Parts: sequence; structure tokens; C-alpha cells
Amino acid sequence: MITRSGILLAALGLCLVAACQEAGTIKRKAPDQAAAGSGNAGAGGGGNGIIIPGTRETAGLRCEASEVGPPQLRRLTQAEYQNTIADVFPEIGGSWQGVRLGPDPTSPLGFTNDASLLVVSTQTAQEILDTAEDVATAVTAPAILPSLLPCAASTKDAACAAEFIGKYGARLFRRPLSADESKRYADFHASVALRSTFELGLKWTLVGLLQSPHAVYRSEIGSGGKLTPHEIASELAYSFSGTLPSADLLARAESGAFESAEARVAEARALLATPRGQEVMTRMFREWVGYTKVSSATRPDVPGFETVRESMIGETQRFIDHVVRVQGGGVRELLTSTTTFVDGTLSGFYGYGSASGDFTAVERPADWGIGLLAQGSIAAGNAHSESTSPTLRGLVVFERLFCNVRPPPPPGVPPIEAPVPGAKTTRERYEAVHVATGTTCASCHQLFDPIGFGFEHLDQVGRYRADEGGLPIDASGHVTTEAGVTLLQFDGLNDLATGLAGLPEVTDCVSGLLAAYVFAGGGGKSCLAEEARTGLASGQYGLAEYVAQLAAAPHFTERQ
Repeated sequence: MITRSGILLAALGLCLVAACQEAGTIKRKAPDQAAAGSGNAGAGGGGNGIIIPGTRETAGLRCEASEVGPPQLRRLTQAEYQNTIADVFPEIGGSWQGVRLGPDPTSPLGFTNDASLLVVSTQTAQEILDTAEDVATAVTAPAILPSLLPCAASTKDAACAAEFIGKYGARLFRRPLSADESKRYADFHASVALRSTFELGLKWTLVGLLQSPHAVYRSEIGSGGKLTPHEIASELAYSFSGTLPSADLLARAESGAFESAEARVAEARALLATPRGQEVMTRMFREWVGYTKVSSATRPDVPGFETVRESMIGETQRFIDHVVRVQGGGVRELLTSTTTFVDGTLSGFYGYGSASGDFTAVERPADWGIGLLAQGSIAAGNAHSESTSPTLRGLVVFERLFCNVRPPPPPGVPPIEAPVPGAKTTRERYEAVHVATGTTCASCHQLFDPIGFGFEHLDQVGRYRADEGGLPIDASGHVTTEAGVTLLQFDGLNDLATGLAGLPEVTDCVSGLLAAYVFAGGGGKSCLAEEARTGLASGQYGLAEYVAQLAAAPHFTERQ
């Protein structure tokens, strides 16, 4: 008698054998610690003279030449695993409900694709198993299997099973199976089919394939410091389109088509132009900027705010896509563009733009700020329910544009005085507790609250206000390093955005963070694409082309 538990043990045995074989080829090594105080740490720092690899501080560092990171195995993210299965088995789209993987963990940089965190815990292993069973059940259903494997309708023999294993094993592993692998899966199918049916044997063989580390992980190990052609094909496909390489891409990689940096960059451009590539760009910028934070914001005193939150997210997504992809803009354009996108819902809420219809491009009113920082999702998503927050808004710039690390608050922090209409401005309340000389908070908050004061003409829901309850607003501020060096003085959000756009520290931080995303943390190494970062900083190309240029970096095809 055949039992599910017995089959699972055998299928897991296939996975464990593969895992041991692959794990034996790679040893994890702690990333080298960056020299204290080296490079550009932006407008702040860790405060202890030590820069920890894999943090925002290291992301903003610049080096004289590009470095190469360690070999690693990268577990597919939730989205990558979903896309992989959907593209290998499009026939089950109507009956399969999707992967059962939970949310991916978030790194210190705010990204959910860091290889060092994408480990397979006991829970993740169970989620992968449940997903594999769902997919295998759908694939081997009587209405589906014959279209995927015609011989299953007539000749249910070892050759038919081998055809299935060879075809779908190669797709899921992103490379041809070895003779030993093919034999192992064929023997497993035969053992199950002998005790049940041909179809049930295929089902549990597919469960084994879907759970294999060769399917679940992206191999970036290579040989002699060079990634293999199949690994490079996977790196291109997943990095720039979020899914597995096509058969054509794999074949071109095998023929040596991507040995040159120019060919890899051209392929990266082509992949980024696809719908899946656009999804990758959207996800990368969404996680860098953090604009979806507004979706959970509440403003009980502002009627209708809950109805505009999703439109605010849509506005920012379209704004970034327009500046970065359509216009080919760089950091300067992203921070200073006067265009935004509003739909009928936002138009009624903001008071400008078309009162009906879908999103359309409009010019922002002169007083409403410019660029990314003036987006409603940023202003409203980084505020409190009854007032703005210079601290939260200043931290957006401090962390995401200067790559600084937010210091932990000391014990016994005094509360900010509650807002009283007509009594004090938000700036006055925050200055008294956070910035005034002698306060316990000043040493840290002086690094980001003065930046946040520049947002004060945008209220807690991102709408312009000329004054605050009849009190005049002072939107002047400054950007100062931890060493006390003033990088920028400004008056208002327009002035702040324009000033930030001209600081090399900002471009270095942005380029470092985006490189860290594409390279999934780079094994804790920074400075993996210095030539591309220099091209972005010099204005040679914009952000979209910069992302494609990362395919030319030494790290894209080499490992330590």
C-alpha cells in the first residue's frame, strides 16, 4: 500500500540529496568589514566609527574600482517563485491559486530580496511543499496533463515519464538535468507508479522537482570565479524581469552570446521593457521609496482620506514610471519634476487636475512642492493622524537619500506637546523637544528634523497650506552631517528638492541602494558597480539605463 507520507519522504530525499551536493560546493564567509570612516557616509553615520556591511551606510560608499562579491545561493522571492511556476505551467492558470509562500523578510535597506535573509525555515519548507502539491495536482489533472504530455494519453511508460522529467526539470532548474539527476527522478517515478498509477508517479515526481534547491534557489557559484552560462542567463532573467530565463535566452547564453558587457546590457534593456521587467522596476522603487506606507495611514479628522490612499499610491507609481522609464530621467529629474498624475478621486481631494476619469498628467501648482518628496503618499505616509511629523519626513531624506542609519532613541524621551489650534506651530513644538540646545534628543534629531521642516507647507494628508491654523509657517532648514558640516540650506520644499538634486552624496546613495537591490545584497559587499554609478552621477544616463548598466559590472558574471 502506498501512502502520502511515504511518497513525501522519498520526494524529500531527492531534495535533500540535491541540497547536500550543492551545499558542498559553497562555504559561507562573513563579509569583509568596511574600513571605519572610509568613503562617503552622507549626512550622518553610525556614530561609533564602525560601518557594518549590508547597511545603508555601506550602500552609499564609493570605491576607486568595482569589487566582486562572494558566491551565493539566492532563494527565489515570493514573486519570483510565483512567476517561475506560472511561466513554466501557464496551462494551470485557471485552476491554480498561486504560491503559498508568506511575505519575504525585509532587509535593513528596506528590500525583500536580500539573499542573506531568504533562507528556508521549517515554515518556508512547508509552504514550498504545499505549493508543490497544489501545482503538481493541477498539472496532472485529467483535463491538463494530455496537453502538457501527449504521450500520457497513449503510452504511459518509462520513456514518457523521462520526457516529462527532462522537459520540466530543465525548465525549473534553468539548465539541463545531469544523467544522475534524470535517473534519480526516473527511478522515483517508477517506484511510485509501480504501487499506484502513472499519473500519481508524475505528480510526486513533480513535487520533488518543485522542492529541489535547484528550482527554489538561484545558483551564483560558478567555476573558477566565473558564473556558468546558465547562471548568467538566470541572473539576467530574474534581475531584470523577475522570472526564469526563456529557452531562447538559455540557448543564447550557452552559445556565448553574453560574454561581452555590451550584450548583457542590451539584454537587460530588452527585459526591463517587458511587462515583467516593468514590474521589477516598480517593486524596486516602491521598496526604496516606501510610498505604500500611506495605505495604513488614518486621518479621522479628514473626511474621505481613506478613499484616496490607494490613489496616492497609484499617483506615485505613475510619477516614478514617467520620470524614470518614459523620460529616462536621473536622480535630479526624480527630485525636481513638476509633473504628477491625478485621477478623479485625487483631483477632488487635492483641488487641481481633472475632476473625472483615470490618471492623467498635470503640472503641480507652484506652492505644492516638486518632485518625489512632494508626492501625497510621501507627505501623508510620513505624518501623524492629527499633525505632520518633521521627524518622519526628515528621516525619509536622511535614510533613503543619504543612506544614513536611524539612531535608536535613548530612554526617557519626552513626548511632543499635543497640537492646539492657534497656539504653536508644529515646528515650534518639535524644536522645543527635539532640536533646542541642551535637550536629550538634539544630538540625533538635529540631523533630520531640520530637513523635515521643509515639508511644513504640506499638511498631514499632503495638501498645501499657506499657514497652520492662522500661524505663519517657517519652512526653512538645513542638511548637516554628524561632523557638523552644513551640506545645504533651504527655504521650502522646492528649495530643498533642488538642493538635494545637486548633491553627489544623494546620487551616490540612490545608486548604491539600487545596486544592492539588483544584486540582492551582494553578499554584504558594496562598491560592486562603480563604473555604472559614475555614469549616473555624471549625467551620462538616467536611472532606468543605470539599472541596465549593472549587467556590465564585474560582479554580474564573477565571484570571489
